[in-house]
Amino acid sequence: MIPVVAQQNNMVGYRIRAWRNLNPSRSSATICSLTFDASRYMTKLSIIIPTHNRPDMLAKAIESAVDQSLSDLEVIVVDDGSSVPVDYEGEDERVRVHRHSIAQGVSAARNAGLSLANGEYIAFLDDDDTLLPDYAGKMLELFEQYGDEIDFAWPALRVLDVSSGDTSEAQQHSCLIRRHHKADEVAYAATAYTRTTGMMFRAESIRRIGGFDESLTVSEDRELVFRMLSEGSGCGSVQAPLVNFFIHSGPRLSTSDNLLKQAKCDTLIADRHAGFIAQHPKLASRYLNLLARRQKDAGLIADYRSTLLRLLRIRPLDVRALKRLMLSLFLSSKAGGS
Repeated sequence: MIPVVAQQNNMVGYRIRAWRNLNPSRSSATICSLTFDASRYMTKLSIIIPTHNRPDMLAKAIESAVDQSLSDLEVIVVDDGSSVPVDYEGEDERVRVHRHSIAQGVSAARNAGLSLANGEYIAFLDDDDTLLPDYAGKMLELFEQYGDEIDFAWPALRVLDVSSGDTSEAQQHSCLIRRHHKADEVAYAATAYTRTTGMMFRAESIRRIGGFDESLTVSEDRELVFRMLSEGSGCGSVQAPLVNFFIHSGPRLSTSDNLLKQAKCDTLIADRHAGFIAQHPKLASRYLNLLARRQKDAGLIADYRSTLLRLLRIRPLDVRALKRLMLSLFLSSKAGGS
C-alpha cells in the first residue's frame, strides 16, 4: 500500500501561497506563488495525476506512468476529495498519494502536486488518460534539443472514443516558439487548443509563473499557456501521439457540462489576455471563434456577437466570424419583424 502524504506540506524548500476565488467573473487572477530550491531536484521527471472519484481509470493512468522507458521519475497522485479516498495498491516506491479532504478543483490539485514535486521537469496526466511507454523519453529529447529556448511542450494525442471505438489524432500541428522570440503565426495558432494532459514543463518555469489559476473550472490550460507566452516563455511540440486521450460518457476533470460556467471562464480569459490575443490574428481566429460558439450554446447572444465583432476588428476578413455574425443579425431581424 502506498502511503498517503499529509495534506499540509512542510518540506524544506517549498513555499506555496494561494488565493482562491470561486467567482470566475472577477478579473483578478487566482494563482499561486511557488518557490523551490533548484538544488533539491531529486529526480528527472515528476508526473502529476489529479483524480476525483475514478479509481478504475486512475489505476490505468498510474500504470502507464510507472511503465515509462525512463526510470528516473516519480508519480504524484493528488486525490481531490474523492468520496472513497484513493488507496492504490502497488509496490512501486516512486508513487505517492496526496489527499485533499474536500474537493478544491483540478487547478488546485495540480498546484498541490507541483508544490510536492521533486523533478527537474513536471508532466501532467489526467486520471482518465494514459501515457505511451516512450512519452517521457521523447518529450525530454525535445527539451534537450532546444535547451533553455523552450519552457513547456506537449505531444500529439491519440483520441479514442470508448463508445464507438473510433480513433483519431489531435494536437498534431507543429509548434516552436523560442523564448523571447517572435514565431510564425501558425505556431501561435497551434497553442489555442492545447490540453493539460500530457503537457510537460520545466519545473522552474511553471513555478515562476505561478501555476494554474484556481478560480477557473475550465480552460485553465489555455489561460496558463497564454500567460506564459505573454511573459516571453518558449514552447514546442512533439508531433507523434504519445498520450491516449479517452472520450467517454463520464465527466472530465475540467467541468464541461455547465455551458454557462464554461462560457464565462473563457470570456474571462479572453478579456485578461486581450492584448496578447490581438497580436496574433490566427490564434485570435481559433480561440475567439471557439469562445463565440460556447457563448451561443450558453444563450449569451449579446456576448456572442460582441466576441465576433472583437475578432473582426483583429481579423476583418475572418470568414467564420463574418458568416456567424451576419446569420445572427439576420435571424434577429427576422424574429423582430415577425
